Amino acid sequence: MRFLLPELRTHLHGGGPPPWTGYTMMQTSWQEEEEKMAGDAEQPVGPLTRAATRTFFGAPAVDDLDQLKARVGFIGVPTDQGVIIPFIRSGAFAGPRLVRETRTRLRETRPDGTSAGWFDIETERHYLEGVRLADCGDVLIAGGDVQLSQARTTAAVRKIAQRGAMVVAVGGDHSISFPVGRGVAEAHGMVDVVHLDAHPDFADSIYGSKFQHGSQLRRLHELPTIGHIAALGLRSVDRDQYEDMKRLGVSFASTRALLEEGPKAVVDRLVRPADNLYVSIDIDVLDSGLVPATTLPEPGGISYRQLRELLAAIATKGQIAGFDIVETSAAQADLATAMTTAWLIIHFLTAIFEAEPLLRHNA
Repeated sequence: MRFLLPELRTHLHGGGPPPWTGYTMMQTSWQEEEEKMAGDAEQPVGPLTRAATRTFFGAPAVDDLDQLKARVGFIGVPTDQGVIIPFIRSGAFAGPRLVRETRTRLRETRPDGTSAGWFDIETERHYLEGVRLADCGDVLIAGGDVQLSQARTTAAVRKIAQRGAMVVAVGGDHSISFPVGRGVAEAHGMVDVVHLDAHPDFADSIYGSKFQHGSQLRRLHELPTIGHIAALGLRSVDRDQYEDMKRLGVSFASTRALLEEGPKAVVDRLVRPADNLYVSIDIDVLDSGLVPATTLPEPGGISYRQLRELLAAIATKGQIAGFDIVETSAAQADLATAMTTAWLIIHFLTAIFEAEPLLRHNA
């Protein structure tokens, strides 16, 4: 279903039972789920990843995460287990494949295994040249078992981060931010989070589920390894989630604030300097006309250039320990959306490495 009726949109964001009868909610104990999730994150979960047929941006493939030697470790998380079917369209599981299949100017690897980089005509400069990239494959998703899939995701991400690489996770639906962010935080000890999204994803539960793409930011907030959270670009927000964010100390800014104040001013006001930052990018933070093949497009979003400015400002606030980019969907085949996602990864990586000298100077 491409567009939601208003009453469905309200219920999607935590506004009560569905507007029809005969629907039985899952009755689950949050305490039991929490204990199982914590246990699953520590227990052996079998094979973690499998190689992809193509790699992100021509990066060398790495089969053994324990042997990873790279500055940037890409990992695909091909799942839409967190999408609340049938209320909105699925298809985000294909996101990693779609991004790998795009052809950008960042696509060549030198014989020594480092990136050949890319040239930007706007600045007349070459970027990411000599940076060692690696494609760590896709998380092995356990069909029908969300908790096992998330445990594998956390374990794989933790390995990548412990090897000293910045994690770049390509989803997949936005529920992946919980296990990915958890893995990054476990490797680094403590991280602050910046959430870029049209939606807050701060529901305690939706239709009885605690682990889906409308509550992952709430789950991250509950982790002891997560510090300050800032949510930017919001424009479709349930009142209960708005009140919960205020009550629980989440800083946030609407799309209107970004447009009126400017991205850098909002980042300076709400994103605190931190040793380690984890950034989550839902591409629906962009205006719906730019990303028609996202899971839940919303009108009135920011432009691509405004998002680039936002990411560049965030990169100056601390070391980016990892980031995810999510909700590129195959439900409506669209090359432009996949290309937008791919270039966002390139432009954010460029901003991160450009900010490194400033961060070292300020340390």
